[in-house]
Amino acid sequence: MNDARQIRLDRRLDIEWLDSTATLVADNADKHRIRSSLTEMLSVTLRGGGKQGTACYKTTRVLFKSWASVPRELECFRNRAIKVYPTLEANERLALHWAMLLANYPFFGDVAGHAGRLLAIQGNCSLSQITRRMQETWGDRSTVTRATQRLMRSIVQWGALRDTGLRGVYMRASEEVVVPEKLAILMLEALLRHQRTPLPIHQFNRQPTVFPFRLRLNAHQIQESQHFELFRQGLDTEMVALAQPRS
Repeated sequence: MNDARQIRLDRRLDIEWLDSTATLVADNADKHRIRSSLTEMLSVTLRGGGKQGTACYKTTRVLFKSWASVPRELECFRNRAIKVYPTLEANERLALHWAMLLANYPFFGDVAGHAGRLLAIQGNCSLSQITRRMQETWGDRSTVTRATQRLMRSIVQWGALRDTGLRGVYMRASEEVVVPEKLAILMLEALLRHQRTPLPIHQFNRQPTVFPFRLRLNAHQIQESQHFELFRQGLDTEMVALAQPRS
């Protein structure tokens, strides 16, 4: 357990807010326009406007860092993701947001992974189960509890989970969304960035971290991308890893 890990993703994010942020980035809006547009949009439902420390300010900051101002090592990934964004259907746009958050926020990937594993085992997942697992790795802090709750409510709002008759218990909201190859490639890269270890190719399409989606990629499709390296582990396990940056 590492109590010093930074959560960074600690606000509820509605899908409309993520769409608006990505649209502004895709339109090549400058950072000042993005911030002011997000503040204006969020001020309708959140308090504080642009005043530092308020709900509106904090949520604007998370949205801004999700798409507009990502860490330097994610800039190329973000640029490739934003190029395909305008071509996607609504359910596919969710998959792209999922990939961006997965690559950018370890906290998001851990929550999604716990939810996906519980859904696979028992057909539902509960906030209490996921919170307990997050506290084991992120620390038994009130910030972890609040951030987990807000993130689960976000995933429900996105339509990936739905409420049941029991408070704090969720089920899959719909059938898995089959994503096109160009998007599946980005999701594979996001998975590898989150896990920081290679993946067996035969397991890629069944990763719990991306439970709302069905990813169909074969070794040939992966090999054609310059962003991955394939290698064998043991006699017959084909692995995929992120390609090393070229000097």
